Amino acid sequence: MKLHHLLARTAAVHGARPAVIHGERRISYGRLKEHADRLAARLAALGYAPGERAALLAENSIEYVIAYFAAAQAGLAVVPLDTSLRPAQVRELIGDSGSRVLLTQTRFARFLAEISRAPSPLELIIAERALRLDLAAPVESLHDLLGPIDDQPPDPADEAGGGGPDEDRLRELWSGAAAAPKDELAALFYTSGSTGTPKGVMLSHRNLSANTAGTVEYLRLSCRDRVQVILPFYYIYGNSLLLTHAAVGGCLVIDNRFTYPETVLDTMERERVTGFSGVPSNFMILLGNTTFAKRAFPDLRYFTQAGGAMAPEVIRRLREAFPTKEIFIMYGQTEASPRVSWLPPERLGEKLGSVGIPVPGVQVRLVDAAGNDVAAGEEGEIIVGGDSVMMGYWKQPAEQAEVLREGWLYTGDLARRDDEGYLYIVGRRKEIIKSGGNRVSAKEVEETILELTGIAEAAVYGVPDAVLGEAVAAAVVPGTGAGVSANDVIVHCKARLAGHKVPKHVQFLAALPKYQSGKVNKQALKKTAPA
Repeated sequence: MKLHHLLARTAAVHGARPAVIHGERRISYGRLKEHADRLAARLAALGYAPGERAALLAENSIEYVIAYFAAAQAGLAVVPLDTSLRPAQVRELIGDSGSRVLLTQTRFARFLAEISRAPSPLELIIAERALRLDLAAPVESLHDLLGPIDDQPPDPADEAGGGGPDEDRLRELWSGAAAAPKDELAALFYTSGSTGTPKGVMLSHRNLSANTAGTVEYLRLSCRDRVQVILPFYYIYGNSLLLTHAAVGGCLVIDNRFTYPETVLDTMERERVTGFSGVPSNFMILLGNTTFAKRAFPDLRYFTQAGGAMAPEVIRRLREAFPTKEIFIMYGQTEASPRVSWLPPERLGEKLGSVGIPVPGVQVRLVDAAGNDVAAGEEGEIIVGGDSVMMGYWKQPAEQAEVLREGWLYTGDLARRDDEGYLYIVGRRKEIIKSGGNRVSAKEVEETILELTGIAEAAVYGVPDAVLGEAVAAAVVPGTGAGVSANDVIVHCKARLAGHKVPKHVQFLAALPKYQSGKVNKQALKKTAPA
């Protein structure tokens, strides 16, 4: 099963159901498939070999979803690009990937001259609408090619809530994943990780299909699910929302306005969403500065959280606000397509702080520096096996060899496992601060700071220090009306942590710098850290 087969099967069974809702616009699965077929035919007519790349520069939208599945159907590997990048950075990634086609939106028209200037591999640009631009590559209009894109009001049979995945469909997803090509590139996701240097993560049809099947299984997704999408589709977590809901006939409710979180909450209520997915900072913002905890959301079944560890204190606040909703704490990496583990909601209270057990179809081990398995309770690096493990890094063999060894993905994340096999993340190897010969987990210090009343967000990182080598630094965002000082933070940490773990530097910010995915940009923090 290739990615476009997910859409084809769902359109055949759930053609009248809404696939995407975006503001006043909506489209059914049947109509989505018709448009994807038409665009795929145009792309296939270009005669590119399977695995040739098509870059996709677009915000979450109906057009994005059409382009994504059309590229797959035409045999192209899609390259989703971060829409927050500068034109020169976009141009660099298009050149690195060798993308010969660019699918984009009108809003990025002002960047196209820079993006496509010679030397560039681009041979065709398909923009949302007709553009009168003199570019090195010809430009075609998606809307001229497809005609009107929106379609009918929502299917009256579409009722929110209820049910897990159809068992026949789940078996089909697993069998389809097993049959999907394991060495045929489906997508190339660029991730900067902790180094800031972009790496192209090569994911095959089997990688993404297998992880989709495993995620559908543990989330019990069905055609009656509607997920609130605030995460960009170019981010692997957002991509997972796209594939899992397309696989079962669920609906993607897009709202790109998280800068104004109350509008997103209004959308959740109006569209009767059953699921909300976010990274830790999304939940911190919603719990700290909005009416989120005061709303009932009667149709909401679950929350999912990934994209970094969420502090136990934040999880407690979420549970207190929504005691009847399921909360799925998850862990993953782009290189694992992305889900690695999940915590069953019914075990959340007793396993607070854990990222759970392996996703169906995923193997997880904890190993020491020599690659030997560690015992329960001991710290080791998480390594991942199974069909979800990436093909490798695009044109970066040295980096690939460092993390892919004998079929296992070395994640760089440190964890311990309890007697029942539940994983607890200790920290990221590259986020372990070495201060005065001591190892300090940034995660542990962040969780401690967030226990302090009046703190909305916190990020901890290492800064150069002439005596210690590295000193612990913290950037803190106070809650609304909070009167917390740097000394309060230090005193609180001293009461709970060993001396070498207490921040030497504390700076207060109005907001933490973040990538569009919502993850904190610690590279940016280090550049502005106090001397």
